[in-house]
Amino acid sequence: MKTSMKLILGLLFITFPLQSFAQKPEPVYSIVRQIHDFDWYQQQARAWKQEIDNGTTNKMAWVYWFRANRMATFSNKEKWDNNQGNYFMPQDKLLKLAEKAIPNTFELYFLEAYINGSYTPVGSENIMKAQAINPFATLILPDLLNHYEFENDKANIELTCKKWFESNEMPQEILITAYNNLISLDPNAILIVYGDNDTYPSWILQNVQKIRPDVMVLNISLALIDPYRERLFKEYGIPQLSFQNNSDRTTQTIVKHLIENVHNKSIYISVYASQDIYKDYVDKMYLTGMSFKYSEKPFDNLAVLQNNFENKFMLDFLKLNFYYNYAQSVVNQMNSGYLVVFLKLYEHYLLCGETVKAQNVKELAITVSKNAGNNDWLKYFEK
Repeated sequence: MKTSMKLILGLLFITFPLQSFAQKPEPVYSIVRQIHDFDWYQQQARAWKQEIDNGTTNKMAWVYWFRANRMATFSNKEKWDNNQGNYFMPQDKLLKLAEKAIPNTFELYFLEAYINGSYTPVGSENIMKAQAINPFATLILPDLLNHYEFENDKANIELTCKKWFESNEMPQEILITAYNNLISLDPNAILIVYGDNDTYPSWILQNVQKIRPDVMVLNISLALIDPYRERLFKEYGIPQLSFQNNSDRTTQTIVKHLIENVHNKSIYISVYASQDIYKDYVDKMYLTGMSFKYSEKPFDNLAVLQNNFENKFMLDFLKLNFYYNYAQSVVNQMNSGYLVVFLKLYEHYLLCGETVKAQNVKELAITVSKNAGNNDWLKYFEK
C-alpha cells in the first residue's frame, strides 16, 4: 500500500513530448483538453496577437490569445514572467484591451466571467450575459455549470449537464473513467475530487445518466468558498466548518473536518487528487478503485479492488480507440491514473500464482504508460 501511495505522486508530473512550433494561429484550448509546451503557447500568443493587430473580425482571437497567455503560465511561469511585453501580459491588462475592442460580445462576457470567477457577482452577471447571446455554447459550459451549482439551481444543473453531454465536447474516455470511479463506491459515499476532469464528468453522469446520484461529489477547491460549502454540508447533513483564520483555510482542513465529523458515510479521495490534501491520513487510505477509501481499521481492500476491476470497470478504451480525439494528450494523462491500480493487482496476481491475469494487467500497463510517454512505470512490471 505504501509503495502505491508514493507512486501516485508521479501521476501529477507526466512528461509530454515537445510539440513542433506552430506556423499559424491555431485554436488554443485549456490544459484540461490539450497539453503543449511553453514554446507552443508562446508561438500562439504571438500569432493571435498579430491577428488582432491586423484587424481580424474573429472575436475568438481574443479568447485564444488569453488562453495562450494563461496556459503558458501553467507551463512555465518563470519564462512567462521573463517574456512579458507585447503578446504576454497580465490577464487584467488583456481584459481591458478586450473591453475596448469587442464590447458587449459573447467572447468578452466569457472572459469577464472566467477571469472574475463564476461564483462572484461580476462573474455571475457576465456568464448570464454570455448565456443569453449563445445558450449552452461549449465555451461557457464549465462556468455555467459552476454558476448553477453555486445558485443551487438543480433544474438548470441537470439541463446544463444534458447539453454538455449532448455536445460531445467531453471525451468519452474521461466519462468512462468517472463511471469506473462512481460505480465502485459504497452507497451514499462522499467522493472528494480535485480538478475539472474528475468533477464535471461525475456531475454529468449523475445528472444525465443517473449513475450513482447517491454519491456526494465534492470538489475540494470549490469547498473553500463559504456559501457553497455551507449549503452543500447542510444538504448532506454534515456538521458545518468554520475556519479559524486564513492560514487554516485549506483543503487539508476540509478533509480533516470530514474525517473527524462524518461517521455515517464512506469517504473516498480520487486518485487524481494531490496527496497533500490527505497527507496526515496516508496510512489510513486504501485503494479500492479509482479512489482511496478512508478507514480507521485495515480491511481487505485488495478483494474490493479486484472485484471492481474484474466485474465493474469498463476498460476496453485503454487498449485501442477508433476515432480522432483532439484531447488525446489529456486522455493519456488521465489514463495514467489506472497505473496504480494495475500495479497493486499485478503484484497480487503474481503472489496468488494467477500468471495469466498478471500478464493481462501488465500488457494494459505497458500500453497506458507508453501512450502517456511515462515509461518510468514499466520497471515496476518487470517481475
